[in-house]
Amino acid sequence: MTKQTPVRDCGETIAPGESARPFARSVVSQALSRASSVELQPSLDAVGTPASRGRWVIVDLETTGLGAGAEITEIGAVCVQDGVIMDEFSSLVKPSRPIPPFITSLTGITPAMVANADPIASVLERFMDWSGLGTKGGPVLVAHNASFDVGFLRRAARASSLPWPRIRVVDTLALARLALPRPLVRNHKLGTIASYFGTATVPEHRALGDARATAEILLGFIDLLAGAGATDVEDLVALTEQAPARRPSTPSFVADLPTSPGVYHFIDTAGDPLYVGSASSLRSRVSSYYTKAEKRSKVQRMVSIAAGVRPYPTASILEARIRELRDIRELTPPYNSASTRQGSQHWVIAEAGQPRVVQSVTLDELPCALGPFGTRAHALRAAGAIERVLAEANPNDRPELLHEAVAASTLAVPHALTALMERLSSQGLYEPAAAARDDLSAYMTGVERATMRPILAAPRIVWGSRRDGGEKGWIMHVASHGRYLSSVVIPPHTDPSPWIDVLTSTTPIETDGVAASCASWAETALLCAELAREGTRLVEWNGPLPWAQPTASPLCDGRLRELLAHATAHRRTDPRT
Repeated sequence: MTKQTPVRDCGETIAPGESARPFARSVVSQALSRASSVELQPSLDAVGTPASRGRWVIVDLETTGLGAGAEITEIGAVCVQDGVIMDEFSSLVKPSRPIPPFITSLTGITPAMVANADPIASVLERFMDWSGLGTKGGPVLVAHNASFDVGFLRRAARASSLPWPRIRVVDTLALARLALPRPLVRNHKLGTIASYFGTATVPEHRALGDARATAEILLGFIDLLAGAGATDVEDLVALTEQAPARRPSTPSFVADLPTSPGVYHFIDTAGDPLYVGSASSLRSRVSSYYTKAEKRSKVQRMVSIAAGVRPYPTASILEARIRELRDIRELTPPYNSASTRQGSQHWVIAEAGQPRVVQSVTLDELPCALGPFGTRAHALRAAGAIERVLAEANPNDRPELLHEAVAASTLAVPHALTALMERLSSQGLYEPAAAARDDLSAYMTGVERATMRPILAAPRIVWGSRRDGGEKGWIMHVASHGRYLSSVVIPPHTDPSPWIDVLTSTTPIETDGVAASCASWAETALLCAELAREGTRLVEWNGPLPWAQPTASPLCDGRLRELLAHATAHRRTDPRT
């Protein structure tokens, strides 16, 4: 039965504050004026269909994962015309393979719920008949992160031997990235944009509810973009499909940049840094900012106002990456979002029979300190993971279990939390299961960071590696207490002994007995990865802790690493979450 529900009057003010609306409209107006590939109102009659009168099918999918091999478990959609929900479509789908427990905890869709559902071929055929997509004068398909949903639908059609029509698409994620740049919103996830527009429906990882929320977001953008001149259906389609804003031509100075590794600073007319990066080839990396491959809108804006680039060649990629971290920390360039909080650190230690979060630990406490964590909130989640397991343990076993948990030398915590997640999911308690998953993820982050403890404790480490880019010879490095000190390039067919003697006589850094006091944890993490890289030759290890992991380290459980890698990838790459 047709369902007609007013969504929002397209002329209604729905943004949270009038002060934000002119800013967003200004950004869109500038983007439209720069984007030469966007032609507004490109209809046959030279007057397009008003967006407020358009016919839209807003779709959302739930799936068994993110990859191309995953399957659809639910399709939800709403049909909107003239600002009114005219009809809705919702159906579970029976996948050919079991739904992973993590997905069940995220969406609430259990294997039992889809056991008697129709297969995708039947559901997709009903959906296409219902939507009218691909028919003459048919609707425009709308989704948040449309490439995700359209990709799954197209693959499902191909697998079901069903035709997939040519359709027009509007992506509310693309509109959000264009019209609501950071810091107007903290990110462009569906929930964040829904909160910005104050939608009546709160996204909750179920297809129909998320489709309803996306429909409200679409009406919000129709109102917001109208003030920038994007008034028609065709305009929104063009904005979704548009090429990135017109870029400056490649400056002549790029050809003069060296091909060696190094750090580069994009600078403004006053010479102040706008953006700091590192590269294995300075010339190649900087030139890539002036090609169509660079699609990050924030970076495109930076390049459009940059007056030049300062190169700082280095002897190795490692040195370039470390200098990049230090320059970002010292200069805080406005267009660098990553690595800006690398100075913050927190640890989890055992104190009075309980895990406790502290901001620093001594070198003596380091072997039994979990971390470092970049935020206190993350450390508290890891401590909460340990507390969950202690609460279920025998009182006599708790002291030893706590000690092993912060030392990252036990599988008890991850195994107990994995079992808890499965038990809660089987009982339908999906929110508590998701909380347990987040606690486990935080704990495992601490376990992985704990691999840096031997490097932080070592007054001096000297190691060698093959030169970057296949060049002959070796490069030797020296670090102290987690801080990179220097490197020396040893020419091929040369006795390395004199250089090794110089590096092994380097004076260690003074730490005053405090761990991680002379380098950010991000820098130490780079050293940790470098030392673990294939082909590295350890020359001197002057430190109290061995470069090894406990035999019962949670890192030895491949199933845990796979589970958490999947969970982390889903949270970071799916803008709908």
